[in-house]
Amino acid sequence: MEINEKVKGYLQAEGRSNVLATADKSGNVNVAVFGSLALADDATVIVMVGDNRSYANLQENPSATCLVTLHGKTGMQQEGCRLYLKVRSIEDEGAMFDQIKGKVKAKVGDAAEMLKHLVWFDIEDVRPILDMGQGV
Repeated sequence: MEINEKVKGYLQAEGRSNVLATADKSGNVNVAVFGSLALADDATVIVMVGDNRSYANLQENPSATCLVTLHGKTGMQQEGCRLYLKVRSIEDEGAMFDQIKGKVKAKVGDAAEMLKHLVWFDIEDVRPILDMGQGV
């Protein structure tokens, strides 16, 4: 699925929050904040993860959901979107891995060393945060 300009704007906004929800094969859910989420193209997002619950869950269940929110809005005025995702691939090395990790390291310093995996997600669906049939 290709996303529209409004969703691209959310994914490229400075200071946004990205909350990724995953579940293992038994349905045990994990939710985590990720600053490394980025738009790779009009149908793909990428995120760097460590050896954590999110990564373990994605190994067992490739489906995930990401809530992208812009700061400064509250309640019924909340801006952002929900992305429904499916893992396309996971890389543990390579040129793109090094490039993305370098960008993260420039922002957070040595904390980026915990990042071990670059996850490529296909965007399967997009919905607004508060869905009243208005679309995004």
